[in-house]
Amino acid sequence: MKSDEIETRLFINGEVLLITRVQFVEASDGGTFKLTNPSTLEVFTSVSEATADDVDRAVATAKAAQPGWAALTVEQRGSYFKKLAKLIRERNDDFATLEAMSMGHPKSHFFHAMQCATTIDHYSEAGYDMQGKTSLNTPGYINMTLRQPYGVAAIIIPWNVPLIMVSKKVMPALTVGNTVVLKSSEKAPLTSCLFAALVKEAGFPPGVLNVISGFGHMSGAALSSHMDVRVLSFTGSTRTGRMIQQAAAQSNLKEVFLELGGKSPVCIFDDADLERAAQDTQASVQVNSGQTCMATTRVYIQDTVAEKFIALFKSKFEASAKMGDPLDNATTHGPQADKVQFENVMRFLEVGKKEATVTLGGNKADREGYYIQPTIFTNVPEDSQIMKQEIFGPVVNINIFSTEEDVLAKANDTEYGLYASVYTKDLDRAMRFAKGMEAGTVGINCTAPTTGKDMPFGGYKGSGSGREGWPQYSMENFLETKSVGIIDAEVCIDPLPGPCKYCAHIGAACGVATRRKQRPFYHVTEEEYRCSMRILQHFLPSQDLTLQTLRKLAKDIDSCGSVEGSPVQIIPPQQEEAAGTANDAEEVGDLHEQLGCLMQDSMGEYRKKFTSYVGAQSEIAFNAAVCSMKGPPSPEKVIGPSKFAFPPQKPPAPAALLSISTPDQMYLPPRDRCNQYVERFFEEVHCVYWLYPAEQFYARLDATYADRSIPPSYSWLCSLYSIFALGAASTEENPSNSVPNDNASQIRTTHDYLALAKALVPHIHDEADIDSIRALAILSIALQTFGFRITSYLYLGTGIRIAFSLGLHHDKAPFSQSLMTRQQNRRVWWTLYILDQATASRCGSPNMIDERSLGVLNPGTNTPLGILSVSTSLCRLRKDMIQSIYPQKSSDRRKVSHAKINSFLAALKTWLESVPSHLVWGIPVAPSHKRAIAILHLKYWDATMLLTQPFILYLVLRGQNLSAEKREWFEKLGDTCIDAAKNALVILQTMAADKTISSLITLDVTCAMKVVMVLVLAFVRSNSEDLRQEIKTCVALIQGMEQVGFCKTATQELPLRLADLGLWYEQEEQLLSYSQPEFTL
Repeated sequence: MKSDEIETRLFINGEVLLITRVQFVEASDGGTFKLTNPSTLEVFTSVSEATADDVDRAVATAKAAQPGWAALTVEQRGSYFKKLAKLIRERNDDFATLEAMSMGHPKSHFFHAMQCATTIDHYSEAGYDMQGKTSLNTPGYINMTLRQPYGVAAIIIPWNVPLIMVSKKVMPALTVGNTVVLKSSEKAPLTSCLFAALVKEAGFPPGVLNVISGFGHMSGAALSSHMDVRVLSFTGSTRTGRMIQQAAAQSNLKEVFLELGGKSPVCIFDDADLERAAQDTQASVQVNSGQTCMATTRVYIQDTVAEKFIALFKSKFEASAKMGDPLDNATTHGPQADKVQFENVMRFLEVGKKEATVTLGGNKADREGYYIQPTIFTNVPEDSQIMKQEIFGPVVNINIFSTEEDVLAKANDTEYGLYASVYTKDLDRAMRFAKGMEAGTVGINCTAPTTGKDMPFGGYKGSGSGREGWPQYSMENFLETKSVGIIDAEVCIDPLPGPCKYCAHIGAACGVATRRKQRPFYHVTEEEYRCSMRILQHFLPSQDLTLQTLRKLAKDIDSCGSVEGSPVQIIPPQQEEAAGTANDAEEVGDLHEQLGCLMQDSMGEYRKKFTSYVGAQSEIAFNAAVCSMKGPPSPEKVIGPSKFAFPPQKPPAPAALLSISTPDQMYLPPRDRCNQYVERFFEEVHCVYWLYPAEQFYARLDATYADRSIPPSYSWLCSLYSIFALGAASTEENPSNSVPNDNASQIRTTHDYLALAKALVPHIHDEADIDSIRALAILSIALQTFGFRITSYLYLGTGIRIAFSLGLHHDKAPFSQSLMTRQQNRRVWWTLYILDQATASRCGSPNMIDERSLGVLNPGTNTPLGILSVSTSLCRLRKDMIQSIYPQKSSDRRKVSHAKINSFLAALKTWLESVPSHLVWGIPVAPSHKRAIAILHLKYWDATMLLTQPFILYLVLRGQNLSAEKREWFEKLGDTCIDAAKNALVILQTMAADKTISSLITLDVTCAMKVVMVLVLAFVRSNSEDLRQEIKTCVALIQGMEQVGFCKTATQELPLRLADLGLWYEQEEQLLSYSQPEFTL
């Protein structure tokens, strides 16, 4: 192969590095390492060196692809395997050439590609072999086990036989539904790169297999400690294996399987076939120039035949070694893999010359390249380095023994235990040695590399852990076992003479021979049903609780509020307030009722007073109440106008609005700038609000730019313009962020892009598909970021109505849709749910989604697994809090019980404790996941503040009116609110330091503003200097964020509002000149 035909890049399938979405990519930092031909000592190519960021991207891509891959049938996965095996056989010569050039393996002995293809063919049909078990040993239950894939598997292979290692590790992992990140050795990465190219040609789905190259201390270490890798298989040195095991233990305790080094012994007795023994053992050392882990490098020959055997061995060893160019088919003995390996073997040769007898070789070969003479040492001390350590070269030690006990002890006197052999015609002796040798594989009258395909292979002691092999051993390594217990429907509950309690309650005939329901309704668990019936029996002891009587009781409660025969009087809702207790709170709703508010509408104008609704739970209402502490809050009070350029001028209608009507007239920015906008969107916005699968998005983007003669849909174009609007703001405010060689005349502003997007909205209504939902959601995010709250709310509402019409909330989809499409649509629905609450909370508008359907799916590239489900549960809890605590209208004055508040605090605590370990705040996570996890916990502390902020506000404004008992309660809740604010500030500071804080959505800055307001109230209560400094820190953090959209407005307005309060400085300039911490973004 010519050097320009050799693939040397990373294979991160579906990821985005550099400019365009491609599958083969350079390393993220452009780094490479050189490959030297060990035969000619010439550098013949450079290979991309993966960084930790590349590892993160590869793992994220594999993680996103895994659910879809696992959902395929065994036959569907197997079809890709068969295509790949065929392609590998066709490229056999290319594989042989690459291994000869990169690590010196002679082409004459190259069988690896054909063996690799055979192994792949085997695994193409092996998927059904892995099944769980069932058991009926527990009366009343049917028990079973499920075998399920781990998720992302990391495979780290050695350089001596890379293709064989790929087939025996990667293929079983893929067969059972895992996706894989494969790291090749820096000594021999080229066959893995070619393998990846054939994977692509075979049509494997994007992200299923990712191949990276590089050094162990960088990419290998990153894989070993990666939190999203759940299982790892490694073949290599014992030293590296220990490091991998340690990294796995210190990260997420991932399952690790290790095949490590060897120092394999062979014991040859005088009754053995010496001719065969000599031929087998010399071939074991000669294979691949001694560079195999199970090579028979310690030979023990019985004293009675020692001289004869050594002569036979020497003659065969010399005759079989034909040194030469590995590309020459006459060559059988190639060079050592590289300079490091060559020098390591030479060091051992020097030790051997001093401590043992050189019977053959012992020197560098007399030719160019890293060639070493086949070497025999005899009379070697058992404690010598060359007897104890793995040499990995064409070097063998031959020692003499006399008794069976003596040689068995010497054979086992090593920390290795990969392979061992015995040559004898005595069957009893052979079996004694088979049991007595401490090795994972024992050969009788044969030696390494002979193994059985259907036998497990692995090591004892320092030679590794775990086993590999056909038919199921390798696949077992990549499957987890889950136990499931199912109660037998034919077993009656509480079986006693006569009808059981369950059957009596539902009026059913009781008998084990009759199949019946365990529960009257599938909505109710067995425990819930039992507890409910026990409570009813306690309060209604005289009632016969049949279905008919239960219906009558429910009707009586609805009509008159009481039940005959019940000792409990049920208080109707309208009487509840009159029956309040001392533990009820004062009415706190009027502290921050719906205030008149100046909000920018879709035309850039400001609506005044009550033309814009602002609910009590709004951040705006709370902030306004804090900022108006100098005067009593009033429902009639209008939030003061901005002190900057008020009244704001209506922005001119962009010219772009007049120049587009259909997608075939579309404007697109230069591709470099587009890539910049899109990358920021996925890193900062999409990780919070998931709407597009990354790989599909980039494929569509490529197609849009590649062929403009085919107009895209209105919805797709609207999504792009909304993303461009977010990205353009950064360039407008910070020219240093612009792409080199920009043509200023071609660049549009944020308002231009918003106008282009809004012009497409009527057509989006007509399309009314899943893309329409995405477009309206992204446009809503952009509009909210730049202050157009009303329009943002309306567009999101339209998107939600389209989702209703498509049945997304009930998971209704045509049977023709693939499982992956259904999963993506469900994920879009739950993103709408979260975005709806975020938009409604911003200014207290009513939620547009009110439903409880279940089903949350796997995430995309920038989002950790399961975070959407966890975030949705927090949104639901927050929604319940708002409905219970905050008034929805002026006349809705409610008293809130202490028990109600405490129950919500307990629910929040339970939510936090139930967060999966990989989403817990403060543990090491992939860089691409840091923002998503930080936002999740920021939402938690924000919800805690939302629940408790009315009480600290009441303490400051009306605390003198509280009784001693209520004051104590209010102060506890106020302290809870302050603690939440301080915890939120810690997260915000961490985000700023990690450069994951963003101004492209309003969530970050609005939470920071709430922290400031809570700390202001705390400062007013205590006048603490520490609180003053924390307020300054938070204000400085907001000032240090990228000044675009709402963040820019907040930065200008917040210091002046605080100065109006006379909080710490009389002059505004002093506050504005406050030295900010180093939050460089």
